[in-house]
Amino acid sequence: MNLKDIVNNAPAHIKTEFIYRRHEKGSLIIHPHEQNHHLYILTTGIAEVYRQGYTGTMVSLYIYDSYSCFGEIEIFNKKIKTLGVIAQQNCETIAIHKTKVYEWMKIDFNFNLYIIKQLASKLILSSDTVAQLSLLTVKDRILLSIRNHYKIDDLEHLTKQTLSSEVCTPIRSLNRSIAQCIDEGLINYKDKKFSVTSIHKIEEYLRNFLAN
Repeated sequence: MNLKDIVNNAPAHIKTEFIYRRHEKGSLIIHPHEQNHHLYILTTGIAEVYRQGYTGTMVSLYIYDSYSCFGEIEIFNKKIKTLGVIAQQNCETIAIHKTKVYEWMKIDFNFNLYIIKQLASKLILSSDTVAQLSLLTVKDRILLSIRNHYKIDDLEHLTKQTLSSEVCTPIRSLNRSIAQCIDEGLINYKDKKFSVTSIHKIEEYLRNFLAN
């Protein structure tokens, strides 16, 4: 049974606790590192999840389309840092407090099974992402970080010092790779601020090496 059917067949008293929300394109559905006590079910649109890998680089971790869910990891482990979730299109979600999620899981085997499968799937995908990051060059990590800062609209606040920390490389090595990216027409750096010269070229570059 898919999530849409599970939601449509949810017990009536659980449905009364659904919180319906709308999110404009580009807005944060969940802010990174905030406390989250809700399961979110995306009913319309596309959302993207970001996290910081062990190298320090911000990476796109998951893409969600309609009738998928997120936030389930945090409601089972309060020590886990909340990931940032961004609406890539205009989105609609249903938020359900964790106490009602637990109750729903007790009485609905299909919902319970779906949540368990989600947790298992994300565990495997997270492990694969960490392994992939370990193979990236400094240039790769720089472009990933700049691209993701650009997408969450805080590139103007990104300094070389912050970028050096995120990609785990000294400033000298960072400068060499930044110069290479500038020469290739991918980014620019002026007045101590980064800007994206061509997001299309950056996305194409990232697709090429992430596909390998």
